[in-house]
Amino acid sequence: MSKRVIFGLNFKVIVTISLVIILTSAILSWFFITSQSIVLKNSIENRAIILANSLSSSSEYGVITSSKEFLAHLTRNTIKEEDVLYSVIYDSNGVPLAVETVANDNIKKDIFSSYVDSIVLINLERNKLRKVTKNIPNVGEVLEIMVPILSYEYIPSVKNAKYDNETIVGAVRIGIALDRINYQIDKMTKSIIVLTFIVIFTGIIISLLLVRFILTPIRELIYGTRKIAAGNLGYRVSINSNDEFRELAKSFNSMASDMEIHIRELNKEKKELINLKVAFEQRSYELEETLEKVQSIQQDLIKSEKFATIGRLASSVAHELRNPLAAIKNISYFLSKMHTFSDPKSNQMVKMLSEEVLRANKIITDLLDYSRTKKLNKLPVDIIPFINKVIPTVPMPENVKLITDLQPFSVVMDPDKMTQVLINLITNAKDAMADKVGQIKVSTRKEEKVFKIIVEDTACGMSEETIKHLFEPLFTTKLKGIGLGLPIVKEIIDAHQGRILVTSTIDVGTVFTVEIPL
Repeated sequence: MSKRVIFGLNFKVIVTISLVIILTSAILSWFFITSQSIVLKNSIENRAIILANSLSSSSEYGVITSSKEFLAHLTRNTIKEEDVLYSVIYDSNGVPLAVETVANDNIKKDIFSSYVDSIVLINLERNKLRKVTKNIPNVGEVLEIMVPILSYEYIPSVKNAKYDNETIVGAVRIGIALDRINYQIDKMTKSIIVLTFIVIFTGIIISLLLVRFILTPIRELIYGTRKIAAGNLGYRVSINSNDEFRELAKSFNSMASDMEIHIRELNKEKKELINLKVAFEQRSYELEETLEKVQSIQQDLIKSEKFATIGRLASSVAHELRNPLAAIKNISYFLSKMHTFSDPKSNQMVKMLSEEVLRANKIITDLLDYSRTKKLNKLPVDIIPFINKVIPTVPMPENVKLITDLQPFSVVMDPDKMTQVLINLITNAKDAMADKVGQIKVSTRKEEKVFKIIVEDTACGMSEETIKHLFEPLFTTKLKGIGLGLPIVKEIIDAHQGRILVTSTIDVGTVFTVEIPL
């Protein structure tokens, strides 16, 4: 068994405080970094929007008059602003009227590869602004702002129609580099992370000192508790601080004194309780034995009454039925010998009458056997000749094969009663096979203190619930039968001071094992 790891209060408090400090510092740092990053990005974004709107309002006249020199002057002035990488002015058809960029081929390539078509202008007319952040090779991250150039005068030469007294006559596109802002954000992030680690380290050092200061008196109290628990009731805790721990120590010492007095009294009462417990256990043992005897007697009485009722019923029915059955048997025998009926069906009915009389006579015999006291007539018996003599008395259908696996040995038993047991078990196995093709195996085994007779079949098997009731009188799963065969078997085996065991598997088969002491 693995040893359980135990963490002390010192460890738990330090870990808890450290986690609180780490989580708080991390959350505050994340919040500060995020908020400042948003502020910086918003500031440059607002600056880009202001520049774009300023260029848009300044270039309205140049676009309307198609003054490219004027527009080029505006774009050159815009490109001089800090972080501005390019400045482009388009007409209402998306044709560049003035383009000004810093000296970089990738920027020019990006500008002329991204066309401003009618869909872009329509969206721009609707939203008044288009904001895009993209990455240009060898340049870095760029914030691009595009705003429309609006005219509030009716101009017949302009292709686009009026829109709420505004007419879009062109567009302005400005790109601002974000490297400087990203650098500032990275620098700020690193500074905040370093500061966070310093705060965390300082907080953990302070928590260690604080925990040590707080837990020293607690350790003294724990030590005192262990001393008293070990039986040293005279130990007292000594704490010299002028705070709540000193009051706690006084209360602890007072409790220890009271405990010492109470334990002495409890020890006296404990001895008295132990004496009472011994007497009580002795009395309980006697009552349990008495109760078991009463229950056993009660069960025996119920069983005896049940058996007596069955016995009286069996005797009465047997005597009343045997005479008419004998007459019917004689009549069927007479009819079969006289050959009175010539057709096969009538002869079959006479034969069936004789068989049913035999079956009724067997039921009466079972009732009488169950009601009689089982008196044994034990004799020395060789087991192999005994088994071979019994097996032929049970006729087997064609679909069932009976095999044996017999060990030679001699035993002392009642051969007549054991013959009845073996016939009953083989007959039950045969009936269980019904129309199923299979086999019945009869085996014998001799062990140190018992010998076994085993009858196993390959029939359909039985459920656990059926096995529980197998040996109860009048319980049967057969269409024809009164459920006394196996109870009689059990009584005979009980009379031999043996036992019968049953194991069964659904759709596999059943095994009956008879064990008789040697």
